[in-house]
Amino acid sequence: MDKHPLGDFLDFVANKHGEENWVTVYKRISQLDRSEDGSLYCALVTNDKTERAMGEASWDLRLGSGGPGFVSTFDGGVEKNTYLPQSHDGFRHLVLYRDFHGRKDSYLEVLEEFRLIHNLYLDAKTGIYFGFDESGDEVEVIRLSRDEVKIRRSYLRAFMAATQMNLLLYFELTRHFQAPHTTTDTIQLDNVRASVYSGDSYAKGYTSFVRALGKKLIRCEPVERCGIWPFERRTKHTDFIIGGDVDAPELFTCDPDKLANYFGANPDAPHYLTPVFFKKEVMKKYYGSSDYEIRDGHLSRRGAWGLRFDNNSSGHVSVFLGDLGRDLPEKEQTYWRSFNLVPDGRTISRTNYERSFLGNFFDPQNPEHTFKHKFSQLQTEWADEFGWPLFLPLTERDEHFFSSIRSMLTNEQSEFDSLILSIAKVTIDSVNVKALRDYLQDRNAESKSIVLLEGLFSKLNVPYADDMAAFLRGVQSVRSTGVAHRKGTEYEKVIVKLNIDDENYQAEFDQILAKFVVLFDALLQYLQSEGGSVNVLPDTHLQASQ
Repeated sequence: MDKHPLGDFLDFVANKHGEENWVTVYKRISQLDRSEDGSLYCALVTNDKTERAMGEASWDLRLGSGGPGFVSTFDGGVEKNTYLPQSHDGFRHLVLYRDFHGRKDSYLEVLEEFRLIHNLYLDAKTGIYFGFDESGDEVEVIRLSRDEVKIRRSYLRAFMAATQMNLLLYFELTRHFQAPHTTTDTIQLDNVRASVYSGDSYAKGYTSFVRALGKKLIRCEPVERCGIWPFERRTKHTDFIIGGDVDAPELFTCDPDKLANYFGANPDAPHYLTPVFFKKEVMKKYYGSSDYEIRDGHLSRRGAWGLRFDNNSSGHVSVFLGDLGRDLPEKEQTYWRSFNLVPDGRTISRTNYERSFLGNFFDPQNPEHTFKHKFSQLQTEWADEFGWPLFLPLTERDEHFFSSIRSMLTNEQSEFDSLILSIAKVTIDSVNVKALRDYLQDRNAESKSIVLLEGLFSKLNVPYADDMAAFLRGVQSVRSTGVAHRKGTEYEKVIVKLNIDDENYQAEFDQILAKFVVLFDALLQYLQSEGGSVNVLPDTHLQASQ
């Protein structure tokens, strides 16, 4: 069709239209020089109406129709009015043109059923409808503007399969020429029907036009391939290292249906509860986004998936082989596989063993979980006792500082700096200065958070009050000399004074978390002794922080 006046357009219709990742279901075609005008549109059609529709090139639907209403019929001279949810029998508008006859601006929208079955939401600023894949990642599904509507092919084909309706892609293009053209043609392929004709141009500056009018058929797939419950696509399960050595790792699928269990399934296969080990760095992705929630023994993505895992070991994280296959989406399995470790003597944590195999309640061993648990407990009990929080709640934009507090995943300076900033924001920077001044009757406007806490420790007869205050000043000094400003001599002095081993930041930050837990426990003991003196502190105290 290269020498045909519309050859390029007809080639596009026959070979590409409807087959690209983004299917154009509506488009207004125009050129500034008026050399072209036309449009693309579409309709869904039932199987029993498809052959009749493909018998002619003319469009079966027009933009602007397709809404619900009544149809009037006469039976034996008696008028009968019947309500119909759509006005075209066997055809459905996928794109609806909403016209308010000049009272309001017209606009386009996509069939509500399509949007609902895929649970799409609209970003009004961009005109893009988004869905979520099985991992919870956003997926652009509809791109909608005033002059064009595109739908991601996979979602469109899924809807066609679910409804068992075929897709008719209508097209009309008029191209204007300064030279005379006389063309008459009928194109009839297996899935394309078009009429091509010419005439005198109606565009200023042109002599003739050639127009193509027609439709292309895209047939639906069987309903079993729609990918919508109960016909979801089967997950492709990843193989993980469960034994062997670095040079000869032993791998096995995480597909739960292929694993052994306590009921006799697959007796020659590894057990569902075979532990699989991973580098701690696997967690960076999840700590770096507020989309994920990491708790003691559980990782989840809001509204998408959740995974039981063991995050109470110091040098790795682990997951049971079957849980990887049951709970992790396919993309997440691939991500975790890149951090997979050979077992090489590694074991699950005591916490996980007690909980998973003995069915016991067991406190977390990871300092991160202990810190967060004790901090939250102190906040609740302090507010119940005094009517005000000891640490002011973080604003919504600062909440990530609390969720990001964790045992270090690497031994990098940058991670240490970031975590020092987070813990200072949550504790020292959030001290309820106004309430503490009133409680301590401190009228000195220069008294800041650590001075006020020191006064509180003294008033409550908390042991090692000086050690606690020195520890807090040390954390604040690390933050102010090395995180908030350029590092220099003062930072080095602080690191030396606090006995922080800069070759092992991971262990040092765990110690910082543990010392905060001691501080929280001391205050909790005061509250739990009904306001009496605190006489006992845990074995680990803060003297080492001086």
